[in-house]
Amino acid sequence: MLGFIAGALGVLLFHQAMAWFITGRMPWSNWNPVPPFGVPVILNQAFWGGVWGIVFALVAHRFPRGLMFLVAAFAFGAVFPTLVSWFVIPLIKGGMMGPRGVWYNGPLINGAWGLGAGVFLTLFRAR
Repeated sequence: MLGFIAGALGVLLFHQAMAWFITGRMPWSNWNPVPPFGVPVILNQAFWGGVWGIVFALVAHRFPRGLMFLVAAFAFGAVFPTLVSWFVIPLIKGGMMGPRGVWYNGPLINGAWGLGAGVFLTLFRAR
């Protein structure tokens, strides 16, 4: 449960802030519906960030402690969700595989999500 909440908050704060920093896209502004259920994009992203947060919470105990935990959290986000969005999701949706647009945006934005998930998970576990 804590992993899901940490991951969703990571999207709403860190992921959106990095997307704004890199692309200039206003945070929390994409309320377009996502098929097939018509859920707004930002809520869809927060949900999937929460799902990735569960995965993150299951493996985070293997990460080093201290500042290196945050580095590992950023790396986790930069690598795994990005690779899935480049190569697995297009197979499911019938799109083109690989990075779209500027290739490093995905790793940076998803890495920021990982950093945020790591920060929130650390805060939740400290309580």
